[in-house]
Amino acid sequence: MQIEYACKEKPEDTMTDIGCKEFSSILSTKADHYPYSDKYIAEIHDSPDKTGNTEREHMVEWFKSNETKGKGSYSRQTPNESAQRCYNRLMNAASLLRIAEAAGIDESTVKHAYEAAVAAGDYRKACGAIRKVITWDMIYAMV
Repeated sequence: MQIEYACKEKPEDTMTDIGCKEFSSILSTKADHYPYSDKYIAEIHDSPDKTGNTEREHMVEWFKSNETKGKGSYSRQTPNESAQRCYNRLMNAASLLRIAEAAGIDESTVKHAYEAAVAAGDYRKACGAIRKVITWDMIYAMV
């Protein structure tokens, strides 16, 4: 399902997008654990403020709540309905790896993204390194 945008410019690089709630529903059907995201959490970094007990629960809630105005430090003036925008703004390397694994991106590509994230060091650079290897278009094509 593609979303049509009324704004003058498209929100990201392509019009291949789905709603955050729809993407959340897709993620909710996937496994709790995957090798590379779990390894990143165990060996490199685990988000101290994630919701839920697993990365699956965290991402399901995070994408779903993006279509609301949020609350507290996660509040926003306008709800975000673009899963593509959420993916491209997500600053949690383990979450990006988990999304890729859950979407069915091949193991060698996920491994390459994991290694790029580890080499990048800082979490912001790690997220950028992962997105250079695994783009939203790759995720979208798999879901």
